[in-house]
Amino acid sequence: MRKFAWSWSRLKNWRTCPKRHYHCDLAKDVQEEESGALKWGHDFHEAMAKRIADGTPLPAKTMSDRWPGFLRKRLEAGVDVKVELQLAMDEQFQPTPWFDQRTWFRGVVDVLAQDDKYAVAMDWKTGGKIQPDMEQLALNAQLIFVHTDVKEVHTAYQWSQFDDVTLKSYKPEDMVPLWAALMPEVKQMEKAMADMHYPPKPSGLCKNYCPVKQCQYHGKGTR
Repeated sequence: MRKFAWSWSRLKNWRTCPKRHYHCDLAKDVQEEESGALKWGHDFHEAMAKRIADGTPLPAKTMSDRWPGFLRKRLEAGVDVKVELQLAMDEQFQPTPWFDQRTWFRGVVDVLAQDDKYAVAMDWKTGGKIQPDMEQLALNAQLIFVHTDVKEVHTAYQWSQFDDVTLKSYKPEDMVPLWAALMPEVKQMEKAMADMHYPPKPSGLCKNYCPVKQCQYHGKGTR
């Protein structure tokens, strides 16, 4: 049996429907279709990463070259800015390589700039609504604390379609309530893997938005 490991996206899929999470994230015998919005989001992330990493111009008709002020200042100051940074840790909150037998949690930070005391971490959001999931920002901060010696992490969602930003700062002591809230749910995910028990969770998403055709609720929209 494979070792249990999770990520923010897997937790979100688990919350939506354990059966969908199993087929899409673990068994990987079902592949979600890439909608136009999802493809544009992937293209945006790739374009922004290239723009920051090596100055590649953004596609003129689909991208904006507007930058959050805190990122612009760091770029202009010559601060080293990392993009699409893959970070992982084990259950003892020790850093691990992305692919490692000890790895328990993984996360990707879209943009990271840091000095000896502070880090700035940003996540691009390309959806049509401003719906901040603060848990994701906090988890990114946790990974940065694990992999660096910074004392504070300033996180941000940059909402590309609204030219808006959601900001939240974290210190190491802020991680305690985060894990107190998350750990029971993570343990449920771990138990589900041990028992291989992933029941469906029918909702309005079943009718038009679920790719798991072998589920008895597929296409029914049962609540």
